[in-house]
Amino acid sequence: MSRCLVVFYHYVRDPAKTEFPDIKALTPDQFEAQLDWLQQRYTMVDYPTFEASLRGEWRSSRPCALLTFDDGLTDHYQAVFPALTRRGLSGVFFVVGATLDATPRVLNVHRAHFLLARLGPEGFADEVRRGLVDLPEATACELPESSGLYRYDGFDAQDVKRLLNYELPAATADALLSELFCRHIGDEAAFAQELYLTPDLVAEMASEGMTFGFHTERHVPLSRLSRPLQWAEVQRGVAAITGLTGQRSTPFCYPYGHAQTYDRDSVAVVEKAGYSTAFTAVREMVRFEESSRYELPRIDTRDLPPVAQERNVA
Repeated sequence: MSRCLVVFYHYVRDPAKTEFPDIKALTPDQFEAQLDWLQQRYTMVDYPTFEASLRGEWRSSRPCALLTFDDGLTDHYQAVFPALTRRGLSGVFFVVGATLDATPRVLNVHRAHFLLARLGPEGFADEVRRGLVDLPEATACELPESSGLYRYDGFDAQDVKRLLNYELPAATADALLSELFCRHIGDEAAFAQELYLTPDLVAEMASEGMTFGFHTERHVPLSRLSRPLQWAEVQRGVAAITGLTGQRSTPFCYPYGHAQTYDRDSVAVVEKAGYSTAFTAVREMVRFEESSRYELPRIDTRDLPPVAQERNVA
């Protein structure tokens, strides 16, 4: 059976050289080391080859690997794009619709990441608790017990992320994170301009062989939405990506990607919207003869050497 290791990445930067040294990131040196490890063991493929494999039109004599990058971060232009280009490799970059607007806002997922890095897990949890006091619909909320969703976080970080992403009403979480971000970090518009890829950068990377996919309009768990609202999150992605890149097919990536963050309606609307494939964060290798093209599993970079080895040593 032909298999493919699909690896996913988020931040690729040297945190010590930024204002947020505690942000959880893969350093450029770690990224290069992981590319060395992967190239020694796998046939590296680009997205068109991966898609051809799903159709049974291409096979490798050994397992292959596909690189994917979530959230459309400028890290991917500054650190990842040059590294891949030097090696003659390609990747799939999933962008969020709202970040491509002329005046992007920082997505809630990234507000939480940078507030955690600025305040620490206990400080952030305390700020969220205090903020809920002023929100009548949430005054009875307590930080829930950890569910194991966030394997690489301590208990405070796990609990506050679960609360913000799965427990609070979306409008409540948005208002709370916006206020905390403004108070503890600053100008959100300027921050967003520095954090996310612009349409021009997307077009440049695509012209050099990178593939782009869509990651919804606002990066919210689709399973929390009705089917019409899920459709609104995915329906314009194919046209947006095609307009920026000229690609013939567009992959999709479910925000967060765990089994409970999307549902049968999600799979149906993604297929209806015309995406070629859809990726999850379920921890398995793709088996071309068996895996569903709209629920393709991926492996976190932190589960592979050298990051996994360093974590075990620590």
